[in-house]
Amino acid sequence: MGGRSSTLAALLAIASVLAPKCVAQTSQAPVAAHRESTQEFIAKLNPQQKQQFDDALTAYKTQRPFDAALIYRSLLNDFPGDPILLKFASQNLIRSGAPGIAVDLLRPLTQADPDDWQAASLLTHGCADVGDKPCRDAGIAHMLDLHSRGLTPPQLQDYVVEDVKLGDNTIQISTSLVPWGMYHVYAVGRATDSAGKLFLSITLESNDFDQPGFAKDHPDQAGKGMRRFSIDSYRENGVDSSGQRTQTQAFYKFIDGQPDYETIRDEFLKVAAGKSKPAASRGNLKVP
Repeated sequence: MGGRSSTLAALLAIASVLAPKCVAQTSQAPVAAHRESTQEFIAKLNPQQKQQFDDALTAYKTQRPFDAALIYRSLLNDFPGDPILLKFASQNLIRSGAPGIAVDLLRPLTQADPDDWQAASLLTHGCADVGDKPCRDAGIAHMLDLHSRGLTPPQLQDYVVEDVKLGDNTIQISTSLVPWGMYHVYAVGRATDSAGKLFLSITLESNDFDQPGFAKDHPDQAGKGMRRFSIDSYRENGVDSSGQRTQTQAFYKFIDGQPDYETIRDEFLKVAAGKSKPAASRGNLKVP
């Protein structure tokens, strides 16, 4: 525990020195006519810088945020205020427990280029993690607007809004830009243990099978395009004797009319903490 605390403290020290300089640079930057891609940024790097960039990505993926932060600080000295680097640095800060500094880095980026969906989604995540609900909700609405205008990638079906710690476990909550899957998933909470292993998925679904009953009970609401939603979960059971991955599915409750994020979050956390009991469940379901 002491090692993790000292690493985070060191990371915060690096980030707090880095943030004021980067915020000043990005806040003064004009809106670019062309938004640089990651590939275009990499093309500007010399071999040593390219190796540094690769090393930072490796450090991030292998949960070494302090090493990644040091590398990003070095690269930002070479490319001050670069939006690509600031987004990668902010992602590292959010994951490593310093979302507040990430928010300070991201705000100027989103102000300079409101149509940058990567910066917008990261800012939404950072705001959620620091408990800034108005910023979080504005970010969710903004991401839906970007999607409606075709400014998010076609393959992007959802994005992470928040990471919530529950004891040794982490619940990562994502919201959908478009409902996906057989049961039309609008949001999902993925619960992982201290080793990062997934053991439970919690979903907000709107199954077509449930809509006739909703229309019968609430014809006015159904006529306005509203739907019935359900809270469900899928617990990992490991593999069976044939090597097939299996789950236990549980249904908790219906919600008529699409709930807001705060309601979804509350329901997900109650399920994850065992404070909500399932109304029905089915075990040993094979996962395709």
